[in-house]
Amino acid sequence: MRSLVAERTHAHQFPTLCQSKLNKTYAKGRFGKLGDEYLDERGGRVLRMLNREGILPSPYNFAAFNSSAIGECIIHDSTLREGEQTPGVVFSIEDKLKIARKLDELGVQQIESGFPAASEKQRKCIEALVNMNLDARLSAFARAKHEDIDVVADTGVGGVVVSFSVSHYHRKHKFHGMSQQEYLDRLVDSISYADSYGLFVIYSAEDTTRENDLGFLKKAFRAAEEAGTDRARIVDTLGCISPSGMTYLVRELKKVIDIPIEIHCHNDLGLALANSMAAVEAGASAVSSSVNGLGERAGIAATEEVIPALHILFGMSRFKMSQLTMLTELVEDATQIRVPPHKPITGRNATAHGSGIHQHGVFMNPATYEFYPPELVGQRRKVYIDELCGRHGIMYIAENELGMNISESLAEKVLSKIKRAFSHEGRRSFYTSGELKELIMEVQGVDVYGIDNNRKNSGQRFSQ
Repeated sequence: MRSLVAERTHAHQFPTLCQSKLNKTYAKGRFGKLGDEYLDERGGRVLRMLNREGILPSPYNFAAFNSSAIGECIIHDSTLREGEQTPGVVFSIEDKLKIARKLDELGVQQIESGFPAASEKQRKCIEALVNMNLDARLSAFARAKHEDIDVVADTGVGGVVVSFSVSHYHRKHKFHGMSQQEYLDRLVDSISYADSYGLFVIYSAEDTTRENDLGFLKKAFRAAEEAGTDRARIVDTLGCISPSGMTYLVRELKKVIDIPIEIHCHNDLGLALANSMAAVEAGASAVSSSVNGLGERAGIAATEEVIPALHILFGMSRFKMSQLTMLTELVEDATQIRVPPHKPITGRNATAHGSGIHQHGVFMNPATYEFYPPELVGQRRKVYIDELCGRHGIMYIAENELGMNISESLAEKVLSKIKRAFSHEGRRSFYTSGELKELIMEVQGVDVYGIDNNRKNSGQRFSQ
């Protein structure tokens, strides 16, 4: 066995003018009685580390910090395999090479490169990825068949994901009534065969979370370990487990195996990230994810969400998170599947402020409505000027984007015109910088093209 360890928006983007205020707030590092009385030693240490980085999460995350279960976590990114199972997504070889390069720059440790038995193109792509000599280790997908495993070995990757559905639904309907013993026999044979190639072997137990015989599930995972599996993957194929159910399952399986556990969570109930974090807290040490959450049906846990969550919730910090937004945009371009603006972390509204109440708070101190600096994930702070904005947003944009120092009373007059446009004139889109400048100058009595509106209104013409 070998080791396999190792913005597109018209919103107003603000420079980090308020960062000094933010840093002062974060530098205090005071958490009151919660920090003094309820944080365990490691929890307090992680919270102080985050504090120094400008991150202010809920301190209750660390009130009962399970320090014994949490170490560094491997990201086993599956964009190039699971992601390509998204309906309508077909990556070119060039697309895959670019995505793999960016994942490598981010610090992702392992990449599931594809399913080589599926087509000649898949094989050629994986061979090209091998020739890139990335720091990230490459695995490839195979069914529990010798011929699939042969093709994986021929590509030159270092690892194989041996997928074999374990639930009674699959054994009955996909495998024509396969008995538990027949399953175990074929599992051992497939894992042993993969191990004979010297590959890093991952047993991927498809539909793990719906196998209702926990005793049999434990037998399967233990048999896979004894046959040569290096890591066991729990698969929530239909995204139907809860975080508490995942915690229970991981802990139960850890009682019978010593090898690391990887988690692969689908998002059918919107719980892929929560279930992945529950698994990590319960002792899983690898997460299978994909960029932008691509995958079958509702997709799987999103790499660009998993990585910040690992850092902010557990203090895991080996990744270059400033690359996350660029990674999201790269995959967005390759797939032509647009990222929703309200998507966590990398959506264009994830670090934007629209309400006047929020804008005021952020301009007084960013910590009021930002618990991490947008730059942490490659974003910028943004503000929208629309029906719900306030005068502070207008004043800030005027000064920092338009170079115009306007009074609070003038900002109130501009705001009044903005409100009227939405309430009485049927406007439905936010104001661009150019539109805001015209409005400010109109209220000041100066035409943006050089005409004094007050003189123009009195019948006097501006001489060219």
